[in-house]
Amino acid sequence: MQVARIMDPKAAFKFALLATLAIKFILAWIIPMSGDEAYFVIWAKHPDFGYYDHPPMAGWLLHLLLQLGSSEVILRLPAILLATLIGLGIYYLLKPHDETKAALVAILFLISPLNILNVLVTTDTTLILFVFLSAVCLFKALQKNSLAWHGLSGALLGMAFLSKYFAVLLGLGYLVYWIFSARSRQKTQGFILLFLAVVPFVLLNLYWNYTHCWDNILFNLYNRNEGEQLSLGKVAIFLGTQVYLTTPPVIYYLFKNRTEFRLKIKRGHFRLFAYVFLLPMIVFVLLSLKKVIGLHWVLAFYPFLYLLLHLFLSREELLKTLRFMAWFSAAHLAAIAVIAILPMETWKQNKLYDGIVFMFKNDAVVEKIRPYEQQQFLLAADGYTPAAIVSYHYGKNFFVFGEGSHYARQDDIITDFRQFGGRNILILKKSTPDLTQYASYFQRVESRQFDLRGVTFYFVLGYGFDYASYKEHVLKPIKEKYYRIPDYLPHAPCYFCEKYFPEEVR
Repeated sequence: MQVARIMDPKAAFKFALLATLAIKFILAWIIPMSGDEAYFVIWAKHPDFGYYDHPPMAGWLLHLLLQLGSSEVILRLPAILLATLIGLGIYYLLKPHDETKAALVAILFLISPLNILNVLVTTDTTLILFVFLSAVCLFKALQKNSLAWHGLSGALLGMAFLSKYFAVLLGLGYLVYWIFSARSRQKTQGFILLFLAVVPFVLLNLYWNYTHCWDNILFNLYNRNEGEQLSLGKVAIFLGTQVYLTTPPVIYYLFKNRTEFRLKIKRGHFRLFAYVFLLPMIVFVLLSLKKVIGLHWVLAFYPFLYLLLHLFLSREELLKTLRFMAWFSAAHLAAIAVIAILPMETWKQNKLYDGIVFMFKNDAVVEKIRPYEQQQFLLAADGYTPAAIVSYHYGKNFFVFGEGSHYARQDDIITDFRQFGGRNILILKKSTPDLTQYASYFQRVESRQFDLRGVTFYFVLGYGFDYASYKEHVLKPIKEKYYRIPDYLPHAPCYFCEKYFPEEVR
């Protein structure tokens, strides 16, 4: 039986579009704010041209959304709408070639777990959107032989770069495509214009890093990779993740039709999407020799694989794959439903239980803290995740007390410990505190505790903060560990050193 007889392409696509959108709204409503999301909300409350960990696009977008409200659903609107926008893009891009296959591929993308479950707003959210839009614009530029479309593709690539540095892999894919494709003078001019359009965005990022201790460079190239070792096991994890994301039926049919790749890939400039999918994957395979590649790292490039499926899979093969994907995603949603229905105490023996309670019941934690603020205590936590989550629910910033980790050190920019001398500080902890670790930073310390759903949370109450001691034993090691700028990088005076160690600023 022909697929065209089984389904009305437009009707099926519209139904999938609305159904997946509704599911994503429900998931965004029931899933509590994660630590990373709450951290990006802190970015949004301090708009800048860059942030410690990444370029600024996520912070900019959330800053705009905060004008509408601070609920999880509002702040997650970009992630909720992302798959819908890309699904529409896939459908309308492929529709002129084969409307039925366009609908099948777009539906396949919409209902895949990597999209239907992706409701958390992260730096990848804007990266995925701008990477997709940039590649689509370049595809149009090649079709129309248009300089304007080339320029727009470059501007969108620049916006992707201001989302996350993985955008560089898209630019590399463009360059390799240009090198190995038939060239003309106008095509070369178009690619030159494309890369020139990226330059202002790169310069903005470089200027921010130059004036902010090269935070992004130190974090992404040095601090987060310290201690990484070569391991074939990490490669196996990466490859297993790709099998999960691609799904076995797609892999099977791609392998089955492999002899037709070379002929079909030449159609209508679709070779571009092969370059911008495969080249990043090759880079990630090489990186996986030394580092565990997060599942979210590759998501920006997967829409290009779906765009290629209409070339390599028949209608019948797409329909069979679609049936598998529907059951596959339904299994994920069923698991989430079961977890949501079960009592929270079901997970009491799990080592992550304290974090689960902290995320789902943070309003109760907040109510325990409020009386101490009325007693003029400054509010802190012992790590960026608890600090960010409780800041979101409390509506007031909690700073990180102690060294923290090499991740998420935006607090180094926001907080000024010089202003806290002699003040009382409350430090929120999820583990039993060792008060001797805090004694040298205060005139007096004591602890309080309270139970919530079978988990004990703690407050360290420090009276009379000793800034000089904290500077010597905490801030100085932080400076040596995280703000050692390589000699080959010119820089303006480092904000951290200017703030705490002005005597050492050259």
